[in-house]
Amino acid sequence: MEKMKVALIGYGYWGINLAKTIVANDRLELYSIFDLSLDRLEEARKLYAFKEFRNLKDLLGDENIEAVFIATPPQTHFSVGLQALNAQKHTFIEKPYTTNLSEAYQLLEIADKNNLITMADHVFVYSEPVKYLKKNLSKFGDIIYINARRINLGLFQSAVDVLWDLAVHDLSIIEYLVGLDIKRASAFIKKYGTFPNNAFGDVNLELANGVLVGINVSWLSPVKIREMIIGGTNLTALYDDTKNDKIRLYNAGVILNEEFGKAKLYEKMVQYRYGEEETPKLLNKMSLSNSVDYFVSCIMDKQKPRENHQGIISVIQALELISKIG
Repeated sequence: MEKMKVALIGYGYWGINLAKTIVANDRLELYSIFDLSLDRLEEARKLYAFKEFRNLKDLLGDENIEAVFIATPPQTHFSVGLQALNAQKHTFIEKPYTTNLSEAYQLLEIADKNNLITMADHVFVYSEPVKYLKKNLSKFGDIIYINARRINLGLFQSAVDVLWDLAVHDLSIIEYLVGLDIKRASAFIKKYGTFPNNAFGDVNLELANGVLVGINVSWLSPVKIREMIIGGTNLTALYDDTKNDKIRLYNAGVILNEEFGKAKLYEKMVQYRYGEEETPKLLNKMSLSNSVDYFVSCIMDKQKPRENHQGIISVIQALELISKIG
């Protein structure tokens, strides 16, 4: 089978990961890498053989290229994505898809009009732990709450704040699992020192379906934490992306019955704390590999990414709302 020729636009931190993933995919050929930095291109040349172009217009004019992967700074996603879609290229854009809702709608509309696949790299949605949670969510009973912490002593982003850098991941996971129709929201967001963008965020949401959501994100922590707790009436899950065993299931749920006596309630609380635990076995596949492979399948099958368009809109709507009230 002839491989699909693709181009990578942007060879920074995430572009480096994308290049490795593209090369490892047996359905893709990394036909070109483009970056405005000559130093980054020189680094890419040490690892890959690819066709070079003087400018983006020439690259997008090459009819050999069927799809492009965009890993440029967030504020350029709309401009580069717009050029790619207008050049009839399928388009994979790293998070955040765009930095405002209006631009996202424009890109999605052009993609639909031109029968092109466009996809946001909400990478954790395609991770094996999140896929497992989605598949087994009915076993949890009614989902009561989701709490997430995504913190580290961070790489302070100059283009976006901590919400658009880190909370976007948790919001995309929550949207995929239970939806993101927000009924009420509150947020505390804070800058650090003289740095121009917010570095800390504490977000609380009540969804229309009754699920309570808490999200804590920060670039100020001395330790890296990637943790989400999903609490249902039957099961509770701890998803920790930093651990080898990324999911722990607790055979205990949220107590809603108010008729228990004190002794019985204490018994239930002990059971909640010390109840049976299960660590499900998950496939050992990288999230980014799954995400890229799904994009390729959508192109080859001429199938719009399931839930991805709704996910893009819902996540950016949530980010705009939280940014406004914080």
